[in-house]
Amino acid sequence: MKSFSMFLFSLVRVVMLVILSGYFLQMTDGITDLRVIYICIAIPLFVVSHFMQMANVRERTRILCSVIDFIVITGFGFLFSESGYLYLIFFGILSTTVFILYDQKKLLGLFSGLFVVVWIVISFRIYAQTGEFSLSSNMVNGMFVFYGAFVGGLIQNFHNARETISVQYGQLNESHVALQAAHGQLRAYAEQVEQLTVIRERNEIAREIHDTVGHKMTALIVQLQVAGEMVERNVGKAKEAIALCEQLTRDSLQELRVSVRTLKEDDRGGSIYEVLEGLLDEFSGMTQMETSLSLNGDLSILPAPLQPTIKRVVQEGLTNAKKHGNAGTCLVAIHVGETEIRLTITDDGIGQKNVIPNFGLINMKERVAEHGGSFAIRSEEGEGFGIYITFPIQQKEVGVTG
Repeated sequence: MKSFSMFLFSLVRVVMLVILSGYFLQMTDGITDLRVIYICIAIPLFVVSHFMQMANVRERTRILCSVIDFIVITGFGFLFSESGYLYLIFFGILSTTVFILYDQKKLLGLFSGLFVVVWIVISFRIYAQTGEFSLSSNMVNGMFVFYGAFVGGLIQNFHNARETISVQYGQLNESHVALQAAHGQLRAYAEQVEQLTVIRERNEIAREIHDTVGHKMTALIVQLQVAGEMVERNVGKAKEAIALCEQLTRDSLQELRVSVRTLKEDDRGGSIYEVLEGLLDEFSGMTQMETSLSLNGDLSILPAPLQPTIKRVVQEGLTNAKKHGNAGTCLVAIHVGETEIRLTITDDGIGQKNVIPNFGLINMKERVAEHGGSFAIRSEEGEGFGIYITFPIQQKEVGVTG
């Protein structure tokens, strides 16, 4: 309401009220005419009422000023019958003001109804005093009032729309800021999750090195001590101890290579297929064990958090096949279905009837359980070893609201 356009409207309005009120002075009979006093009172009332309506006052005060304008204008219609329908110009100005300032339908309806009543009463009064009734003059001047109301309503709607846009723009800015903050928090959370995942994986590798390589190094120290004691008393047993030490050293070195390779793979990109293919090729090159990778289904739907687990499970399965089964061949097969992912690792190693899960198998089972999967092993003496794992695929539900 404080824009430059409203300032111009306010200026033109007060000037029209004053000039139009002064115009009625020429219809009086001079200073002795009491209607001169009415005009002199009406002008300051119009001015004071105008500035109060245009000011930032309470709505009740503004409505009271509009009522005063209505009463004063009605007085012009009754006192100056000889002017015909000139008073309707006042009502045109007032109708524009009322429809700009107020948007309550009841208030606008009340104003419109009172105006029609006053218009009819004054028209009969003019006819009674002059004996003339001009329908065309009535309609032309009356349309000016309705035109003013229409223009005022459009301006009111324009201002309401502009205020609504301003509020929505502010809300949009707030939402944008909140979204940026949420995005930043989400990114920080993702980085924390990634860091925690890396830390967890490396802690598991450290635990595995401690439990496997550490165990072998302890046994190596014991065997070296035995060889040192037996070298002079029993050369044969000393050679056996040294041979065992050599084997323990080779096994420990292999374990270290696998762990170091795992750490390097944490920073290597590529698809899950490329990662598994590289893992099998590298393991085959180090151990001379033949490996084969069979894939069935769409690997792109594999959940990202599940892919490192599959890699670790396959890695442990290969190590288990060579280390405990002395296998010559190992087959890794992955089948991706609609509801589940099946992973099998089978080898042609020595096998055993009653399998006692070692550290590697226990660790593998725990990894699978973290993703809600199932874990099973099958083995018979002379028939190799098999690991059978199933992961469920979480179905995404898409809701549609009307």
